[in-house]
Amino acid sequence: MGLFLQKAVSSALDKGKLTSSYLITGACFLLIACNIGAFLFFPKIAAPLAIILSNVITIILMLFAFQPVNRLLQRSFEKNAQEYAEREKELLSLKDTVSTLENRNRELESRIDTWNQMATVPSNVNFTFKVETMTYDKSGYIVKEEPVERFLEDPAYKLSDKKGIFDKVGRWMDEVMHPGKKKVLYIGKFYAKASIGIDFTKIKYAVRDGSLALFGVRFSKLNDLAITPDEDDVNHCWLLNEDDLGIRINSSGLYKDFTDAYADIRAGESAAALEAEVETLCDNYTSVFRQKILERFPGTSFQDHIEDSSETWYSLKEHIQDPRVYPLASNMFLMADILSGSADIQPPALLP
Repeated sequence: MGLFLQKAVSSALDKGKLTSSYLITGACFLLIACNIGAFLFFPKIAAPLAIILSNVITIILMLFAFQPVNRLLQRSFEKNAQEYAEREKELLSLKDTVSTLENRNRELESRIDTWNQMATVPSNVNFTFKVETMTYDKSGYIVKEEPVERFLEDPAYKLSDKKGIFDKVGRWMDEVMHPGKKKVLYIGKFYAKASIGIDFTKIKYAVRDGSLALFGVRFSKLNDLAITPDEDDVNHCWLLNEDDLGIRINSSGLYKDFTDAYADIRAGESAAALEAEVETLCDNYTSVFRQKILERFPGTSFQDHIEDSSETWYSLKEHIQDPRVYPLASNMFLMADILSGSADIQPPALLP
């Protein structure tokens, strides 16, 4: 609004018009003074006629002076409009910054809460008969309840773009039919089941100063295993109205886009938290596995990147009979007892 006023006034005024306004205004006031002086110095003019002529001339001169005086007033108004526009621009910038920071802070709080809830659910790690394979299995519920007003200005939740006249009427009718404070309740079941192990086909070795250097010796998620959800699982995202009479589920379709978006974002948080926990578990067992190898074969080194390496790297699978690596490879295949002995190692929490 301020920018519009500033632009409109600026377009109406320029330096030429402003100068002419001052000149015309001064001339009109000079002529009015001459008009008054003329009738003072020429008293012989008939009094009734003098009064009429004086008023007519004054009116005519004021009509001529109106436009330049109006331009001068607009000049003063332009200065005030410019100051208002600058303040309005600063206010809008601050409002956008505050809204962005609030949305980011809320998402981080929700992510931390999701991770904390998932950390309390026990994990099941079941080793198979293969040395390189274990099964990661975890499931549980995420429960969140938050006031809807937190998400009114966040475009990710589909509420900030509902500002049309029909949306306003719909919200007003919803307030009448469903009074009370609005909250969103999310109850979602999460699953994770994957095989974790070492892909021996990706392991390479090189000889460095008489010792072996190994690449690819680490645990990772090999496959996502099929999960059959239980028919009794609970997955809901409801809009609630709470007042003095209690809590009720709002079944209006007005907020369906919001509840769908909220459920999708929370499910995405759960999936990201599970992936992070699997990665942490893999890092944990990789550290244990490498330490056990070093205890049996001192001098062995491990590389996570070989792109810039100057050594020649050989595939362990294709050179398994090489006497330099055969004892080490055999022990790696016989690490089942060590892994079973370390089954009490728990994956570290996602958050300290």
